[in-house]
Amino acid sequence: MRRRLVIRFAIDGDLRFISHHDTIRLFERAVARADIPVCFTQGFNPRPRLSLPVPRAVGVASDDETLLIEIEDAGSPGDALARLGPHLPAGVRLREAREAAPQERFLPSRVSYRIELTDAEAPIARARIDAWKQPGPIVVSRRDHRTGQSRPIDLRPFLVDVRADARSVIWTQALLSGGTARPAEIAEALGLDPPECIHRIRRIAVAFDAPLAREADAAQADSRPSGEPSKGNEIDA
Repeated sequence: MRRRLVIRFAIDGDLRFISHHDTIRLFERAVARADIPVCFTQGFNPRPRLSLPVPRAVGVASDDETLLIEIEDAGSPGDALARLGPHLPAGVRLREAREAAPQERFLPSRVSYRIELTDAEAPIARARIDAWKQPGPIVVSRRDHRTGQSRPIDLRPFLVDVRADARSVIWTQALLSGGTARPAEIAEALGLDPPECIHRIRRIAVAFDAPLAREADAAQADSRPSGEPSKGNEIDA
């Protein structure tokens, strides 16, 4: 009988710098070594049926990653977790496993991040957040990695909530049908240097809630005046 396992895990340390595709390959190897009876795709190049529904930006650590695995097995999710753990490198921490409901869909709607600030960065970031309380776009420049071209992006439609304390900023952003903001873009808008601070950004929560995503899409469509900068295409969250 085919079932889907939902495995939540954290990723930290040097592994935060591996790509989305390398993370998938890491789990493909671990699943094979753990002898978990994973299902495979059809065709000339069958691949294990596993996925990470929310791609993670390179350099960003995470406390809330989700791995979906389709298996042919009657064992418990806890058994699969125990078998998988010894075959994963340091930097990956398995948190829990459960069986997905038959019609359960994993459509992410919101993602929350935290960035730790230096003493010099904290007043700059707080001043930017205070400025965001006034209406108007929050514009940064986005470079297309394929064409090398840059274009303005308004981050405001993506921002659900942002708050700062003495040493960190926590924000929640919506994942819309047209994409979302890159963590490095939020850092840039906060007045920080993305290459210097990307390793201090941590994804702390992901919400899988399709109705919220649809509401956010509708709000974006209602609030965008003509001539406003582009919102961008689908990107890593």
